[in-house]
Amino acid sequence: MSGAGARVGGDRIPAWQRDELVASFLDERQTLLPQLDTMEELVRTILRRQGHAIERFVDLGAGDGAMSELVLGVVPGAHAVLVDFSEPMLERAAARLGDGERASWEAVRGDLAQAGWESALPAGPYDLVVSSFAIHHLYPERKRGLYAEAFSLLAPGAMFLNMDVVTVEGPLAGLFDEQMEANAIAAEHARHGHRSDEQVAEEMVDDGSDDRPDSAPEQLAWLADAGFEDVELHFKWAEGAIFGGRRPPEGSA
Repeated sequence: MSGAGARVGGDRIPAWQRDELVASFLDERQTLLPQLDTMEELVRTILRRQGHAIERFVDLGAGDGAMSELVLGVVPGAHAVLVDFSEPMLERAAARLGDGERASWEAVRGDLAQAGWESALPAGPYDLVVSSFAIHHLYPERKRGLYAEAFSLLAPGAMFLNMDVVTVEGPLAGLFDEQMEANAIAAEHARHGHRSDEQVAEEMVDDGSDDRPDSAPEQLAWLADAGFEDVELHFKWAEGAIFGGRRPPEGSA
């Protein structure tokens, strides 16, 4: 599956440190990920309606900056702090978001799989923490730790929002990956590529070797345990989901 930012250890080079994989996925991200246009538009709607002024935000496992670009499209005066472990991804973020005096972002190289990554951030608090297709690479206990760390970064009343894949049971289990594989095969045909359908499918399976998704109900409970209120599953299509919560405002019970 897609994602970036979480190195899971071992001697093997993590998938998202490989230049060729980063380039091939990012070039076709909009085509490959099922329901992505719908999910991104819903994130925009949530940001417009959530009610907390956003001046600075953190993008966890920011990859090539697609989620930061989305947020900045809604609140163009905000300043983005992108956190990712992958140098190829951060290089793509620089190309996407630009540089110079008008560039309202900075990158922090950090491994979300290891506690303490937030020590490299500019001092908070922040008005928003977001993530996109990254946190599912982490083990369950590390997800729980990351949600607590995200909570600690937020100003009172500010929101955490995660667009990611989760596990599901029943007849829709596996549908997200099946659709992504079908999209990848269709994209290969459209560009008159030389890989067979089987080769494309095998590459998709290999790319997902670092995936460790958990269910939406489990993760909503972890957010509540971390102190978030208004914890909500905003969207789910098969394994694709958007969920999050808010740090309680000052003075709330």
